Amino acid sequence: MLQGPLMLDFDRSSRSGLGRFENAALTGANPPSIRRLQLWKRARICVQGKPNWIFIKLHCHSMDPAANEAVLGEPMQKFLRELVEGAPERNEILHFVTAREMVNVALAACDGKDGNPGEYRDYRFRRTRPALLNVEDRASERVVKG
Repeated sequence: MLQGPLMLDFDRSSRSGLGRFENAALTGANPPSIRRLQLWKRARICVQGKPNWIFIKLHCHSMDPAANEAVLGEPMQKFLRELVEGAPERNEILHFVTAREMVNVALAACDGKDGNPGEYRDYRFRRTRPALLNVEDRASERVVKG
């Protein structure tokens, strides 16, 4: 199990004015933001001996209608746009991974692997079946078969 960030956020705009817990949950009340990204990075979740590979594990309850906007709407779209476009300025290389891929990258780090973390997405645990075809591939597949 990989731990996500859990820390205190002393942002004075919280209701109490004293701060709040930051747990990387994406909710309607706590949408993703670059300000929160800085907190997640400060948590420095990494494998011992491999501090340059930082893991930021976010979570959401996307079946909760109250979280719908934060997970799929403008706050998420804005965050992803700022995240990707601002990565060079922040001197970051981003890797978007599934839970399985993140475990593989972490295991590679534990084994002392170096280089591009993205090369270790299938390090130990591989997909059990091929990825689903995207819509365009399915449409062209029907044309070829049909």
